[in-house]
Amino acid sequence: MNEETKNDKYITEEHLDKRLSEQTQVIIEAVGLVLDKRLKKTEDNLRSELKETENSLRSELYIVRDELNQKIDSVESNLGEKIDNLQTQMDGAVKKQEDSVEENTIIKEEVRQMKSVFKEKLGVEIRAI
Repeated sequence: MNEETKNDKYITEEHLDKRLSEQTQVIIEAVGLVLDKRLKKTEDNLRSELKETENSLRSELYIVRDELNQKIDSVESNLGEKIDNLQTQMDGAVKKQEDSVEENTIIKEEVRQMKSVFKEKLGVEIRAI
């Protein structure tokens, strides 16, 4: 009977706890491995998508930069033309002013000479009020 007792195994609560703990640990490790693989795959996908998005944004930024540079060049060109036109107009106005000043100077001198002749020849003195 002694041999029969050796072959008879009784399942104890302690034994069940130990076996369940071992099985739980195996399941946790397996789930951990699966999750690690999924996490790595997700990270790789996200890196890839991020790189694509970055490249796309760079391309769009280059396009926007080029468009802005073209607009700036156009504005600079138009502004340059307007400044040239304004400078030409200002030069004309300054020339007219200088001519007017010169003409006034000549007229003043002629009037002075005429007053002198009137006084000398006719005895008439002309004065402003």
